[in-house]
Amino acid sequence: MHALNRLTPPILPNILMALTLITASTAIAREQVQEITMMLGDYHFIPDTFTVNAGQPVRLTLTNTDRITPHNFIMKDEAAGLNIDTNVSAGKTTTLEFTPAAAGSYTFYCSKKLPFMKSHQEKGMEGTLIVTNANPD
Repeated sequence: MHALNRLTPPILPNILMALTLITASTAIAREQVQEITMMLGDYHFIPDTFTVNAGQPVRLTLTNTDRITPHNFIMKDEAAGLNIDTNVSAGKTTTLEFTPAAAGSYTFYCSKKLPFMKSHQEKGMEGTLIVTNANPD
């Protein structure tokens, strides 16, 4: 009987190990970076709407597809922890990271404009970030 006990692993440590792995993988999933790629050009964002989880880091890669026209990406909401204002020169790519703090719907836009002309935002260059709660608990 003693030989069998040495060959059979104790159940409690295995259960504890499984629970530890589940907890660790849940924490890692919450911290995984959400990757978003967006094109800017001719008074539009593609995509113009994207959804992410609150409290989870976001890596946003912005590529300006215009050959001459510069654009920017602005999204500001202090309560949600959003304070983004970045320029993307013509033909260039910029990557930024942020972590939205609160669920909600937030507008982003391009504020560039030529003198005596409508701004890019007024010409339709805006979109929506939708932030959801990853854990509704």
